[in-house]
Amino acid sequence: MKTKEEKEKLSLLLVYWIEHNKEHAHDFKRWTEKAKGFDEIGTEVYEAIMEAVEHMEEVNECLFKAFELINNKDKKDRK
Repeated sequence: MKTKEEKEKLSLLLVYWIEHNKEHAHDFKRWTEKAKGFDEIGTEVYEAIMEAVEHMEEVNECLFKAFELINNKDKKDRK
């Protein structure tokens, strides 16, 4: 059984990872606009990076689900 401290640490890490991923996604999107100007490969580069952004958003959904599970479980434990 995991300790309360480990759950709290993981909860904080999940928040950090989600925010960190959002920052990366923002940078990715900024660079996709620049990639559009890369001659004949611009569109493909843009699409590939945007696909990565979509996957990152999916990852964040999974991380947030884990965050909710940990915190809802903790609320039940407090009752």
